[in-house]
Amino acid sequence: MKVLQLITTLSSGGAELHLLTLCRRLKKQGVEIVVACMSEYGKDGRTLRGEFENAGIRVICVGNGHRFELRSFSSIAHLVEIEQPDILHTHLPRADLLGAIARFLNPSVAWVCSVHAIYSYDWSGRWTLPLFHFVWRRADAMLCISHAVKDWLINCGVPADMTQVIHYGIELEEFLQPQLDLRKQWALNGSVIVGSIGRLEPRKGHDRLIDAMPGICESVPNALLLIAGQDSWGYGATLQRRIDELGFGEKIRMVGFQNDIASFLGALDLFAFATKSEGFGQVAVEAMAVGKAVVMTNIAPLTEIVVDGETGRLVDTGSADSFANVIIPLLKDPAERARMGALGRARVKEFFAAERMSQKTLSLYEDVLRRRSTLRASA
Repeated sequence: MKVLQLITTLSSGGAELHLLTLCRRLKKQGVEIVVACMSEYGKDGRTLRGEFENAGIRVICVGNGHRFELRSFSSIAHLVEIEQPDILHTHLPRADLLGAIARFLNPSVAWVCSVHAIYSYDWSGRWTLPLFHFVWRRADAMLCISHAVKDWLINCGVPADMTQVIHYGIELEEFLQPQLDLRKQWALNGSVIVGSIGRLEPRKGHDRLIDAMPGICESVPNALLLIAGQDSWGYGATLQRRIDELGFGEKIRMVGFQNDIASFLGALDLFAFATKSEGFGQVAVEAMAVGKAVVMTNIAPLTEIVVDGETGRLVDTGSADSFANVIIPLLKDPAERARMGALGRARVKEFFAAERMSQKTLSLYEDVLRRRSTLRASA
């Protein structure tokens, strides 16, 4: 089987890292993989091209990343004609639009579309959603990264029988033994550390955790909050001003983009995620894989990952005080954190492993090809 994977960029975002893991696994299962992108770089200026090529996966750029560039439309159609994949698998909206055009010009290719978010929240292109509702219904199958995404698509008019949920999966071995001792490198020994990871943008709720810290430190004086994430939109300055207003510069640190996620998570005593909306929430899976108890907003799809009271705690309201009230008891109870961390790691191994994700994706491909073959035979 040959699969052409098409994605908007090869930046180091969640969808792109997911694709890297999926491609590595599918290649091990004997699938021929080619990756095409509209641009190598996203807003953060990073590219995963080297990681794909080091895994023996061919990468082809079909455009320069300009959202209205016409060359990429003809390039992807030509690429499908040249490569003759059995499956065209698209990721992220602009790639989905190119995939629809390529499918129209090459109707023999099967088309699977992954939806990586609920785009009705704060996506800048949400005004185009009526177009994408039309486009997505032309695919052979819609791969949803969570039940929350699937429910949203069905509400948008996508037939339920077109959709299948396949959660993100991670390579567990990468999280079992962090490579660096960041507590020692950053001179953090003696602190009880709460950490969070996510792009610095309002949706991720970092401000809630910042505002929770005065209450937390009143009960746990040696508490420290570390916030990791790329600042592609400049929102970090707003967060830093809030930290300065509180006078908590020594208790709250923004540590920027972290390439070694496992080592960052390994330095924490507790992982907190105050996000307001997510398509999946892979960082929750990663924190649990490292064996950390997690505290998260009680929203779908995080409810598909975290079992409240077992692998962590879900906070029903999004206020800073509500997070503080849940975090404080856990910071005071290392045995409870360890218990939750162990259960979380076991849950990741059972439900969110890369092998499980890739096998389910391969089964979806095979099912799509069988259905198309049946339709051709009966025509």
